[in-house]
Amino acid sequence: MSDKPIIGRGRRWPKAADAIERRSMSIGYVQSDKAHLSHDSVYLQLRRMILYSELRPGEWLRQVELAKLLGVSRTPIREAMRSLQQEGLVEIVPNHGVRVAPLSLEEFEELYALRIGIEGLAARVATERVNQTIIDQLRAKLEWLNTLAKIEILATYLQEEWLFRLQLYHVTQRERLLHRVIYLREHAERYLRLAYSGEERVTESLVFHQRLFEAVEAGDPLRAESINQDALRWTLRHVTPLLAAMMPDQADVPLNES
Repeated sequence: MSDKPIIGRGRRWPKAADAIERRSMSIGYVQSDKAHLSHDSVYLQLRRMILYSELRPGEWLRQVELAKLLGVSRTPIREAMRSLQQEGLVEIVPNHGVRVAPLSLEEFEELYALRIGIEGLAARVATERVNQTIIDQLRAKLEWLNTLAKIEILATYLQEEWLFRLQLYHVTQRERLLHRVIYLREHAERYLRLAYSGEERVTESLVFHQRLFEAVEAGDPLRAESINQDALRWTLRHVTPLLAAMMPDQADVPLNES
């Protein structure tokens, strides 16, 4: 039997409240501090939980539970939901409620079309401007990625491989470019782990980073651009059939909140 609570006429609410509670405890909130959370704080906390799938795609969100657990009124919750809707991270279903936006093949393809272009550019420009200090720092990060690949800590590996590339991108000194790169990468987070469902995928990913480093070290911007784009196409190639095979969300529509 499912452990999800039943809300009226047999309809089930996924346990978003449990995820909120775990997250609020993990970042050190205590009840007496929660009353001072602003709209921005609520929005950023919920945004991160959605991007990192602590609130799962398709999961229904109850404002009353979120308000209680965060120690705020429903006003900042509603404001945060509107911001998240504008960002495409939640869906507001009239007369029913709010749910985390499901994964979408269309969104994934569009994200990666944009990432392939902009991160290829970032790698090329950065390679044109890189210095020996940055090369030495990237070499140290690459050694750490090798270690993580061997001990198979996927979450940490994904975080560190992104920081490896982000450090390279910062060499461009293009703030607008960096802002767009980071925004797209954040929205790709919900899809990334699907690319690592096979046993050899981390090893394959590591090879791309090694090749990228070699191109940067050799001062070859066009090769760095091409390798970075190939790495993103690798993710596109592995995730697309998995998303295409997923069934549409079959969950019951929940009762409207009072």
